[in-house]
Amino acid sequence: MPLHNSPHHTNIVSPEAARHLAVTASHLPGQADEPRTVLRRVGLIQLDALTRVDRAHRLTCLARLPRAARAGDIDARLWSRGEAISFETYTHAAALIPIEDWPLFRLNRLAAAQRRDAPGGIELAAVTSMVRSSDHGLTLARIEETAPRAGGDWDWSESKRITEHLLWRGEVVSTDRRLNRRIYDVPERRIPADLRDSVPTRAQVLVGLANRAIRSLGIATATDVARHYNLVPADAGFGLEHGDALPARVEGWGSPAWLSPDPETAAIAASPVPIPEDPRFIGPFDPLIRDRDRSRRIFNFDYTFEAYKPATKRTYGHYVLGVLVGTRFVGRADVRRDGRVLAVIGMFPEPGGNLAQFRDAVGTAAETLAEQMGLTLEIRSSTTALSTDCG
Repeated sequence: MPLHNSPHHTNIVSPEAARHLAVTASHLPGQADEPRTVLRRVGLIQLDALTRVDRAHRLTCLARLPRAARAGDIDARLWSRGEAISFETYTHAAALIPIEDWPLFRLNRLAAAQRRDAPGGIELAAVTSMVRSSDHGLTLARIEETAPRAGGDWDWSESKRITEHLLWRGEVVSTDRRLNRRIYDVPERRIPADLRDSVPTRAQVLVGLANRAIRSLGIATATDVARHYNLVPADAGFGLEHGDALPARVEGWGSPAWLSPDPETAAIAASPVPIPEDPRFIGPFDPLIRDRDRSRRIFNFDYTFEAYKPATKRTYGHYVLGVLVGTRFVGRADVRRDGRVLAVIGMFPEPGGNLAQFRDAVGTAAETLAEQMGLTLEIRSSTTALSTDCG
């Protein structure tokens, strides 16, 4: 089926093809050669401090890397002590972005500079000067040690607020981490000059973000694209309508869809071929499921993050990973790291699934992750079916 980019033609995509497009665009399972490939492919890796299994960015990468990849090698490939290969910013949460996308976040930086709750100019200049005077950047702890204490111009919490605000504005940057602590530096030392000097218009930014998002997502609605980069929906719609995305319709979706213009999209949309059934665990902040509405619509997978719920109110567990096999989520597993052991303490199949196949999938996904993390695997739980529909 040839795809058309005419505004007068809508490409028809089956729900099955939509799943294939989403998984293939995300480089799952294990299709990336190294962490930087993952970052460039997905466009945005959400960061999170929880370490019950491993940090969120490592789980996102490991799901897309071969079994032979090692978790301990990931950070050195995503951050750099020299010229940047990535930068940290905020969308709806802390995120790592490929350095080539620095110009596309110009509007975010301008909006931060106009915030009504912005710290005063003197305070901002003082922290910027402190960072600039360092040889190789500063951790937040070092900034707090150097800044005036309570009774002066600001206390420790205030110095953190000032530093984070400077990060939002792009007047300091974080392109390196040491012992998982951000290193704050000035952009002229870290951001390549051609990227710093690029001044895209508002329209160019919106089109650029939409083009980036649709290639990362494979298929999406305007709302999906808006959530991916925390855009106003109208801005996401503008970017899609004026960019490279192809209009589409998916059976069962209540909103118009957009397709990636990449060449392989046409083949997948016309006749989805089986994706290798290499079961993988998908973390709660993974781009494939971090938009819960999108994961329900595409995969019929209703994921809720329960780490911050009281234990008695959790349905599945503290830190639950989705179990992806091919293009389907077959269930979820409650997993934790205990020292040198990766423990599976809960297994929950989706309704209607085959229990034996589900257990095998969890075992394979757990073996892959344990090997990647250099841990011993223990399966401490039998399968728990929450629905009598499970066969």
